[in-house]
Amino acid sequence: MMRRTKLLKNLASYTASTESIKANAQNIVALRIAYDCLENTTTAPTLANLIAHSSAVKMTVNGEIETLVRHDDLFVLNFVLKNLFPDLVPQPPYYLLGTGTDNTQTYLKTILPVKVTTDKEVLFNLDYTGVTSTDTPLLVLEIVYGDKPFPNKPIAIRYITMNTATSFTEGDISVAGKKLVGLLVFSTTITEVTTPDVSCSELKLLVKREEKLHTSWLTMDTPQVDVEDTVLEAIIDSYRYLDLKDDPIPADDLKVAIKSRASATDAVRLIGVYA
Repeated sequence: MMRRTKLLKNLASYTASTESIKANAQNIVALRIAYDCLENTTTAPTLANLIAHSSAVKMTVNGEIETLVRHDDLFVLNFVLKNLFPDLVPQPPYYLLGTGTDNTQTYLKTILPVKVTTDKEVLFNLDYTGVTSTDTPLLVLEIVYGDKPFPNKPIAIRYITMNTATSFTEGDISVAGKKLVGLLVFSTTITEVTTPDVSCSELKLLVKREEKLHTSWLTMDTPQVDVEDTVLEAIIDSYRYLDLKDDPIPADDLKVAIKSRASATDAVRLIGVYA
């Protein structure tokens, strides 16, 4: 497929949530998101703050929401999407943190896979959060598109947030007409103390009430990053991933059941990738 690109926004001021941005292309491969800003103090912004610059990235097709994901989750998801969809996400996120000197540049690039062929209206929205210790935030949005249609429905990324308990608690992660090809799990509590606990210690996937998968936090995959990068590793530690691309799970009637290891009753986010 021949690849072309089109800028939807180029170094546009980003101090409030965007309007609905129309993507004038029929065969959209991906949306590339770049956030650029300057330090406004001699305290460097943290990576955890930088990746949370948007509370939501949303794509709608003909008025229907296909993708809705927090940007910090999308950042982590990029590390696994490059293996799941290497043609759409060819590399992990790139970021540059300031050095604690006023007015030094801070920068972040991520990719949202789309893979949609349609003559209907495709809109993107970003909900602004902002990054502490920075100013002059700018946004670049670029679509990658091609000349050949995709045979399947768009890739969809959706998330739910639910509180865990010491017994199994269920949440609905159904998406009609699609299959679950990957699941990213964020756990508020992770095992880092002398009394081990984790918000999502066990996880089950249920299709029409039938158990299809039962796994543990300790055996789920961890997004692969450079372990010597302690700043990035500290973020990745709170995530686990299930790669289901070789045997996708039907998502028409799909539930997830989770329980904590000891006494954690806090939030778990479940970010599904559907195709």
